[in-house]
This record gives sequence, structure tokens and C-alpha cells, in this order.
Amino acid sequence: MKGSSAIVTGAGRGIGRAAMAMLVKEGLKVAAVSRSREALEAAVRDLGLEDGTQVAIIPSDLSEEEGAVKAVSQAVKRLGHVDYLINCAGVSQRESCEITQISRQEFERIMNTNLNSVLYMCREFLKYADSGYIINILSTAAYDTGAGGIMYSASKYAARSVTEGLAKSLKGTGVRITSVSPGPVNTDIWSHKAAPVPEERKAKMLKPEDIADIMKFLLNTDDNVQIHDIKVEPWFYRKNA
Repeated sequence: MKGSSAIVTGAGRGIGRAAMAMLVKEGLKVAAVSRSREALEAAVRDLGLEDGTQVAIIPSDLSEEEGAVKAVSQAVKRLGHVDYLINCAGVSQRESCEITQISRQEFERIMNTNLNSVLYMCREFLKYADSGYIINILSTAAYDTGAGGIMYSASKYAARSVTEGLAKSLKGTGVRITSVSPGPVNTDIWSHKAAPVPEERKAKMLKPEDIADIMKFLLNTDDNVQIHDIKVEPWFYRKNA
């Protein structure tokens, strides 16, 4: 991996931030993408770096197609080339919601970030890359829809379909693609929920660094190894415990 370069979306917080830290530690150059410049600058400072050294800060709203076009083109311009795309940007439902309560605004917010950004980022990355690796961070909700979680699960099921379709179309090329589907991860995404999640429950969730370790494993596999998805859950976590 050393000497390569990567685009990481959602790099200002949570899994994306942990992924950026891991890649920098491994000696990669990283284009860090997020809506919030402030969050990106804080994350980069925590690594003891500044914009333009080992990390290129690229604020961009990936819920819009133009944001993905901008993010990838600027990453290529600033890094010279890109070898890896790590799609970590994502949002969740603020609360459980039955189908009769679904608003178009909330549905589009979730789908635009969780599905559209993945699709458009993959499309733009593949315009520049003839070798490398794409990792899409999904969720166990891509396999199992919980009651009241239709919107979120729909976005993750669809992103899983994009990943699996690309795995078939890219087979035999220089670009591999894998999804990672975690259960609950202790990030600040829980602070946006309508009802607070107890700290003792969050302490039993996966850590962002756990997911970054899985990414590191994937990027170090032999070029002939194709892993389609890694589904990972916290062993001691029970939602209703």
C-alpha cells in the first residue's frame, strides 16, 4: 500500500476518519472528502498534518452528482493519481418510521447520501483508474430490514446491488471491489437520533478502528483474491439489552 493514494469519503468523522488515519499511517496520500471543511481540518490536525502535505482536504456535498464529479477530479488533480476509493459517507434514519409516515425529504436525504454518492463516486473513480480497489461501507441492514427501518435498509440494499453488479463487470480487470457491512458502530451518528442511545450500549458496539483494520486487510490481499462482502457484528452488543 505504501506510496499509493486514496480517496476517502466521510473522512471528517467516524469510520471515514479512522480509515484516513489508517491510510496515512501506512504511508498513503489521501484525498479527504466531506461536506464540512471544519470537520476535515480538525481530523487532519489530529493526525499532526495540514492540508497539502500527505492529505488533500476536499469539501464536497456527495449527495449531489456534481459533488462527486468535483471530489474525484480534484483528488486526481491534487494527488496526481488515485489507486483506492473508500466510500464511507453515510447517514441513518433519525428514528423508526412506518411507511405511512415517510416524507419525501427524509427519503431523498438518505438515498442521496447512502446510494447516489456511492454510485457516482464509483463512476467517477473508474474514469481515471485502470487498477486499484474500491471499498464500499454498507451495513448489516443491507441484508436484514428492521421494522421501521425501510428507508435506511432500502438505501443499503441498493448500494449492495451496485457493489455486486460492479464486481461482475470488473471481474478480470485491474480494479477490485468489496463491501464491508458492519452492525452498530460507535460513532457520532448516534447523536443525531431522536432518542438518545445509552453510553453503556454504545460501549459494546464496534469501533471505527475495527472497520479500518478490515480495510487494511483487504487492501493487502493478493491481486487475485476477490472478497465480495465482509459482514461484521459486535459480539457483546444486544440492541434490547
